[in-house]
Amino acid sequence: MVQSFQPAPDLTPFIECYWSWQIDPRDTEMDSILPDAAPEFIVHLQAIPYRQTAPGEWQQQRRAFLYCAARKALQISVRDPMELFAIRFRPWGVRRFSRVSMAEMLDHAVSPGDALGTLGEQLAGQLLAARTARERAGIADSLLTEALGKNAGMEKRLKKLLDASNGGRCTSSEMARQLAVSDRSFSRLWKELVGIQPRYFIQLMRFHQALELIDAGIPLKQVAAECGFSDQAHMARQIKTISGLTPTALGRRLGEPVYRDLYTERPDAPWRPSSPHPPG
Repeated sequence: MVQSFQPAPDLTPFIECYWSWQIDPRDTEMDSILPDAAPEFIVHLQAIPYRQTAPGEWQQQRRAFLYCAARKALQISVRDPMELFAIRFRPWGVRRFSRVSMAEMLDHAVSPGDALGTLGEQLAGQLLAARTARERAGIADSLLTEALGKNAGMEKRLKKLLDASNGGRCTSSEMARQLAVSDRSFSRLWKELVGIQPRYFIQLMRFHQALELIDAGIPLKQVAAECGFSDQAHMARQIKTISGLTPTALGRRLGEPVYRDLYTERPDAPWRPSSPHPPG
């Protein structure tokens, strides 16, 4: 079961939502978290699941951590009833609150203190102590709003990063031209704030756009054309590279409750053009 809460208006340029998730291992024992470049501050409130570190090897996750799946899917094993609360940042959002480059925080669990300093430690402690998801959303709103008054230098950097990608529908060069900077300067800024090169970010956004169309029953050839792939074979290669599955195999997973919980019910997901843009 998933509950989601919208952040305060001043936080929406940086935070997509707060959400809580309860999972019963009788419903799902294993889950694959697809890369989407949206960092999440996660606090496990009950049992702590396991993540796959190598084929056949599993390691228990931290109680609280920041994680951004960017280059590979994260395999999770749920063995006991689990409940978590998470702050889902927009791809550029963490850098408004952290002095650490996002490039240093991709695809591995980062402790609250290492990711967000004192703010991270406060969030972890207070979210664990709260009694309800709504109370946790209020705590996150309060601490993050207070933190907006700090790290003001990053505010100026973020204002340069307009929502020029249109959900991944523009090329890196087109985004650079809209910002009136060189391709190299734009790429350097984007990587600092988001952690990955803009070209790969666009690939991730097109990947998720394709999944939504496949889920809607659109023929694969049409999906490839609408999402900007050169042809169906190109799309299949990209989907296999990112998810490890063929379009047909991945399509079978799209109807599963876990996928719908994590991806379908996200009106402000970064691959959707309606997503609020960075401040500017």
